[in-house]
Amino acid sequence: MPVLQLKAIETLCFDALSRAGASFDQASAVALELMDAEAEGIRNVGLGYIHLYLKHLKCGKILGDAVPKIVRTSDASTVIDAGFGFCHTAYLVGEARLITTAKAQGIGIMSIHRSSSAGVLGWFARRLAQQGLVSLVFANSSKAVAAHGGKVPFFGTNPFAFGSPRDQSEPVIFDMATASTARVNIVRAAAEGAPLEAGHAIDEHGEPTIDAAAALRGAQLPVGGPKGFGLGLMVDLLAGVLTGSNCSYEASMFANEEGGPPNVGQTIIAIDPGFFSTGYVPHLESMLVALTADNTVRVPGQRRGDLRAKHTEFGVEVPQSLLDTIAELSS
Repeated sequence: MPVLQLKAIETLCFDALSRAGASFDQASAVALELMDAEAEGIRNVGLGYIHLYLKHLKCGKILGDAVPKIVRTSDASTVIDAGFGFCHTAYLVGEARLITTAKAQGIGIMSIHRSSSAGVLGWFARRLAQQGLVSLVFANSSKAVAAHGGKVPFFGTNPFAFGSPRDQSEPVIFDMATASTARVNIVRAAAEGAPLEAGHAIDEHGEPTIDAAAALRGAQLPVGGPKGFGLGLMVDLLAGVLTGSNCSYEASMFANEEGGPPNVGQTIIAIDPGFFSTGYVPHLESMLVALTADNTVRVPGQRRGDLRAKHTEFGVEVPQSLLDTIAELSS
């Protein structure tokens, strides 16, 4: 199996996205995020997800020549119009201002509309943690998950994340979907003919199923039942309604080439801990020492950091079949 260094993965992604119609700025931002996903071992939204980006560029669901811009500001707020391009490019347009406002006001908030799939939300949170900021990140997505008690898809997998700086290079990063499992896991199980674990999905009649193909015709379930339902609703409010974007049930599907741009949204909140108290990082570290003493508790972000270090040194194994698919789709 081929082994690619991280820089080679970034170049591979940039070249593929460019050939599929993305501008330099659009391709650069997404290639960076995809490389980071691979660095942290998150294949399902790394090279395993780029096929959707390439298809969406070609069919116009994502506009490769979009020029995102800041359209409204206040002392603590920034509104970005992604122009139906990639959300990562839109985020980078406003990132410096988000950091500046957070450090000046104690808190900064950015909203992005006319956007697309956000990929790994930990990517945003990690970048802000490296600037000494605590963050919350919300991103809605096209419908896939039934509401608790519902029988049809209504919410997206609607992930959210938080991040925090530490006194070492890798921050605390917690990143989760509000569905009981990631959509790509069900897609992969269906392709492989593998069963699902119970409790992840219902079929098109609203009955529980472990058949992945039936789950794709039906709906996923929220994590933790009514609790996950509440979290998915929260994400749709903060990333969809608040930003003026589509809610999950209104967005075109991420998984196909129909329906035009999904017009989903993202909201990112950045907090300067030094504005609110002194000694934030030492206090956090003392808490984490107590948390992990004499047990096997793993701090969120630790595994990603370990894999990043490993893959930086040794590279990442990538199946040749995946490389061939990327080459074919980007030609």
